[in-house]
Amino acid sequence: MQDFPLLRQPLTVKGLTFRNRVFASPASTNRIALNGCPTAECIDGYELRSRGGFAQVTVNETPVDFEYASRHNQGLDIVSQDLSSYAVQSICTLTEAIRAHGAVASIQLNHSGGANHPEFCHGDAPIGPSAYVRDDGVAVQAMDEAMMNRVADNYAFAARRAQLLGFDMIMLHGGHGWLLGQFLSPRTNKRTDAYGGSVENRARFPMMVLDRIRKAVGDRFVIEYRISAQERVEGGIELEDCIAFCQLIQDKVDMLHVTAGIYTALVETKAFSSMFDPHCCNLELAAAVKKHVRIPVGAVGGFNSPEQIERALAEGKCDYVALGRQQLADPEFVNKILEGRADEISPCLRCSCFNGMPSDPELRGLVGPRSCTVNPASGRELRLRCAPAPRVSKRVLVVGGGVGGMYAAITAAERGHRVTLCEKTGTLGGHLWFTDVDPHKEDLRRYRDSLKARLARCGAEVLMNTEADDAFLEAHPADVILCATGSKPLVPPIKGIERARHALFAYAEPDQIGERVVMIGGGLIGCETGYYLAEQGKKVTVLEMRSDLAVDAFESHRRALLPRLRKTVDARTGVKVLEVTEEGVLFEENGRQVSVSADTVVFATGMRADPETYERLKDKARRVVRIGDCRKPGRVQEAVFDGMTAAMDIL
Repeated sequence: MQDFPLLRQPLTVKGLTFRNRVFASPASTNRIALNGCPTAECIDGYELRSRGGFAQVTVNETPVDFEYASRHNQGLDIVSQDLSSYAVQSICTLTEAIRAHGAVASIQLNHSGGANHPEFCHGDAPIGPSAYVRDDGVAVQAMDEAMMNRVADNYAFAARRAQLLGFDMIMLHGGHGWLLGQFLSPRTNKRTDAYGGSVENRARFPMMVLDRIRKAVGDRFVIEYRISAQERVEGGIELEDCIAFCQLIQDKVDMLHVTAGIYTALVETKAFSSMFDPHCCNLELAAAVKKHVRIPVGAVGGFNSPEQIERALAEGKCDYVALGRQQLADPEFVNKILEGRADEISPCLRCSCFNGMPSDPELRGLVGPRSCTVNPASGRELRLRCAPAPRVSKRVLVVGGGVGGMYAAITAAERGHRVTLCEKTGTLGGHLWFTDVDPHKEDLRRYRDSLKARLARCGAEVLMNTEADDAFLEAHPADVILCATGSKPLVPPIKGIERARHALFAYAEPDQIGERVVMIGGGLIGCETGYYLAEQGKKVTVLEMRSDLAVDAFESHRRALLPRLRKTVDARTGVKVLEVTEEGVLFEENGRQVSVSADTVVFATGMRADPETYERLKDKARRVVRIGDCRKPGRVQEAVFDGMTAAMDIL
């Protein structure tokens, strides 16, 4: 067990003490607000992070006005409500809930500026430092000094309101391409007056805002400033600009929160890093800023383990670390560290916790409930907490030790049932054995291992190399059987397909993979495997019958994967594979037959549920339930959600 002594150390700023060095950065809960009022789910979600041990919990992006600042209708309203209103009382309940468990309550104040949409500006053009027409055709109007003064006053009013409503501090969002960052960025600030040109001039409006806020809240109220140290787009903010700006404002703010990128290209610029980006991807930017300022500097971006945080602190690169999506993956992140259970942490996979957004173009305006691949309770905590408790402890048999089966066993055992899990092989994790090989799947491997650690401690009996045959069932009678026996590859009806192997063969027997590889199937598995093989130096061709690649992937993950894939493989869409031959693959493209040579042909054309075990088990207990791929092949997210809900239903 590691102690992580630096991570545990308190940090005090202007008399405000943070109990450790791990902060929960602004990250949305589900259904955050209704008419500006925090919902019960919102309050519960933020309280959960405070209870989980985070030193600071920051409420997500909150507009400073509803004239031009707000870019959606889902944020809190701390500026237009009367102090006696129900909404204001609910916000006070939110701050109380965060502070009750020892966390510092903060709120992120923001103005979208020129990145806003006319529908949220009462039909008017959004405002920014300079007038221009965006790539999407929206015109942006330049702010004059009267408008600057008005917006600065709005910031000050919002900050004072936050102070009155019980927040211990505020975070000003000066990064990710929002208004304050737009003034600093040469990409969006083309002014030729006193507010454009040099860094000092481009800093003039943000400094005006800071001066108004400080006058409104007093000298002792803590202000944290979030800044993109590099926007990572042509003409954008560079590190030198950021350092110079931070030196200008360091006497006006108390903490600097260093991020990167812009929201409109959030994956590409590492505003939200992907699994293909290194962990701690903005740490060196924070370290560079820290060398030039006197106030505490925080780093954010791809941190998901205590080892990463402790190393960053030990190397003096930052004073604290903020976790974004990781707090959704595991709200108990800090408590698990402090209690010596770091091996139980569910690491964020950086896939997409915003997967409530449908890929169907007809549903693009619909935002469904957000959820997390590794934490099926995320966004559902309040509802699950209200679920009925078991009436009696039952004997539960889980057949299959993949992630769905493990999650079911853990959930059932933690709810007081007597659980046995049997796995016919010698390993747990099902198909996730390949994560031991693929370097981009390190976090998924760690997730699998975290479930093993939780399973070992939850009280369930785990029997390896054990088949759930009739003799075993007689010796282990169960009230409920959860069948989690997974799925098998779907073999496409292609002539000569017996010459090909499934995609997992690339990981199982890498020495048997030739130099020229054809991948039949360009869904997520086919694309990821093709990219993996290309990184191993193979010449890869991906053949996909649909019009695009990886259409089954989460959108942000897809945006990270496809540019890398297209640089390294020959990907062809809209084709029909006709035959796997001794020389390679014959396919139809644009009405003509084409052949491509291959030493090895692999396929990833879907999976099919394995019904045999369920058919044999379905009459062996009063209740037998299929979960995960055994019911319907899907992703890890569906498997663990299935496992959790099936176990919750055992009453």
